[in-house]
Amino acid sequence: MYYYQMYIENNKNIYTYKSKNKYEIGEWCIVNFVNRNKMGLVLSEINEEELTISVEKIKFISAKAPVLSIPSVIMKLIKWIKDYYLSDYNNVIKAVYPGVLKLNYSKKAIYVKDLENGKKNVPQLFEQKKDGEKSSNIEKFNEYMKKKREITFLTLRKNFSEEIVNKAIKEKAIIIEKLITKSKVKEKENLKSRILKDNIILNTEQRKAVNKIRNKASMFYLLKGVTGSGKTEIYMDLIKEALETGYGSIFLVPEISLTAQMVQRLERQFSDVVAVLHSKLSDSEKKKEWAYIRNGDKKVVIGARSAIFAPVKNLKYIIIDEEHENTYKQDNNPRYHVKNVAIKRAIIEKNIKVIFGSATPSFESYYQAKTGDLELIELKERFNNAKIPEYEIVDLNNTPDNFSKELLRHISETLRKKEQVLLILNRKAFSNLLKCKECGEIPICHNCSISLSYYKYENKLKCSYCGYGEGFSKKCTSCGSNKFIQIGSGTEKIEEELKGIFSEARIIRIDSETVKTKKDYENIYNDFKNGKYDIMLGTQIIAKGFHFPNVTLVGIVNSDIILNFPDFRAGEKTFQLLVQSAGRAGREKKEGKVIIQTFNKENEVIKKTIKNDYEGYFEKEMEIRKLLNYPPYGRLIIGILSSDEEKGLEEKVKLFYNKVSDMAKAKIKFRKNEFISEPFKAPIYKINGRFRYQIFMKFNRSNITKIKNIIKTVLNGYKEKNIRISIDVDPISMF
Repeated sequence: MYYYQMYIENNKNIYTYKSKNKYEIGEWCIVNFVNRNKMGLVLSEINEEELTISVEKIKFISAKAPVLSIPSVIMKLIKWIKDYYLSDYNNVIKAVYPGVLKLNYSKKAIYVKDLENGKKNVPQLFEQKKDGEKSSNIEKFNEYMKKKREITFLTLRKNFSEEIVNKAIKEKAIIIEKLITKSKVKEKENLKSRILKDNIILNTEQRKAVNKIRNKASMFYLLKGVTGSGKTEIYMDLIKEALETGYGSIFLVPEISLTAQMVQRLERQFSDVVAVLHSKLSDSEKKKEWAYIRNGDKKVVIGARSAIFAPVKNLKYIIIDEEHENTYKQDNNPRYHVKNVAIKRAIIEKNIKVIFGSATPSFESYYQAKTGDLELIELKERFNNAKIPEYEIVDLNNTPDNFSKELLRHISETLRKKEQVLLILNRKAFSNLLKCKECGEIPICHNCSISLSYYKYENKLKCSYCGYGEGFSKKCTSCGSNKFIQIGSGTEKIEEELKGIFSEARIIRIDSETVKTKKDYENIYNDFKNGKYDIMLGTQIIAKGFHFPNVTLVGIVNSDIILNFPDFRAGEKTFQLLVQSAGRAGREKKEGKVIIQTFNKENEVIKKTIKNDYEGYFEKEMEIRKLLNYPPYGRLIIGILSSDEEKGLEEKVKLFYNKVSDMAKAKIKFRKNEFISEPFKAPIYKINGRFRYQIFMKFNRSNITKIKNIIKTVLNGYKEKNIRISIDVDPISMF
């Protein structure tokens, strides 16, 4: 007899099942759970001596499920993510394994009279009039069920009234059974698996980088190259070499918007061995791509964050482009970071090399390169001899408008030369809040403690956090006044102003309100690249890796938006955004210009940006972080405790804090700048109807594992009702 620890779908606990047959770790099975058929995943095999319950009480596995299993290396990764990020199997498996590949559940109605033929006391179905029921309907039901014997519950409800169906169930004339059916996957298409024989032309700097990655024994590399230095050509060469020798690669990009550009390049070079994985795919697309990858038919995977879990066979390279981007960190349970997962996957699978690429690496990554944990490779020249763009700083204190005279003049000149413009403002909507002129009332979200943003084109007020929206009546709900002050400009307002100033220009706006689907991204990218638009206006999404040869002017409408965040990484993030934005200009033969508008032109971030002095800004920041024990020197954990009931929340949070704090004081010798903060209201106290408290923890690397084990222990014993606890290990945002 074999005994298995199993994850049962939608359950956080782990259960034991037995079988006379041998099952592999990662296989999906059908099991009976609380008298229902459920999907179970084999996590581990255990010996009979390890059982904590009697053998007789352990249920048998019903059968192997006819779906694709999870490879053993990915199963090891699942366990590591669960432990490292203080999560659970339920949330981790949902993040790793596409749900569309599991079995479908459906209800089936079975005609009991037919099943129990020949037995005594067979239920008679409506053979007499009951409750005024028409005999014709009864006869119709009887005849239908005699012919069908069993049908789906949905079909039954379509053909008969709810009253008849409910009576049939009540009188036990039919039984309803929950069944599992296999998800349909289309038959494998005839894949060409063609690789172009054309050589990818590399310059001397790029060739040295490729040879170093290919030939050195190191597993982890940081490719730091100025914007436009041709990092993508290096990636392509490595992927091609891997394919030609029978190996696969994973290529990660920070935004879905960038997949259109990269997919075009990869498919042009490698035909249809390229699989695309990201959240905007339909269920059928995910199902098909995952099956191709799992079966080894597609060896190159491109996608956003979750593509790191793709079951690529003979994986050789994991490439993480624009590695500094925050989108590589998952913002809900499990709160994993792609960088850490990639490193762990390489260690588990062996023979994998991980390449982190960026013009502005995260300071943690650059620190690791400086200390030797990552192999540093630098590209200091732009590809094809393109020049670094020229910077100009404009003081917004000297203008009352969103556009300075300098920026308007440069836009006009660029349009006259038939060249294209990128304008970046990291704030959507028309204005970020409205304020009543008479009484000072500001419309606030019903679900969150944050002001509603005004969207003029839809005439709506919307919440940026929970998605709540309401029509704008243009009257103050407090005093009835129709006079409002619009505070803060968003992309909608900038677009309106642009159209008023440059009436002949063709303008496209990109933000989460205008771009919803994968096709939207593809269409906008191709239309702008092909010259259908003159000006692209958008949030920071357009600063991430786009390559438009005809863009010669980039304007940062307001560079202070991120800089003013109460976050120790605010300066770093602003520096990255400015440099990355500037990198979209003058990427080929035409010279580029960057206009940075700011209210604080003497800020160190602005000064270092225009000097392209990444190293100088890094060194200055490291001095401060070392002094305060912030990453990369110290490690952070944030505990977020929330409830939809505010009453009593503070006391319940303090109970959790006291348990963690008391245990930590007993087991950890606190060093300088190590602490567990008292609970405090989150900067945004209420989000999506839940009131939130935070507990901030900062420890050296030597003590971080100890505090994580303490948190695990407290979580296992903390049983307060209506409290949701989320633990963010290595947070990248303080909110």
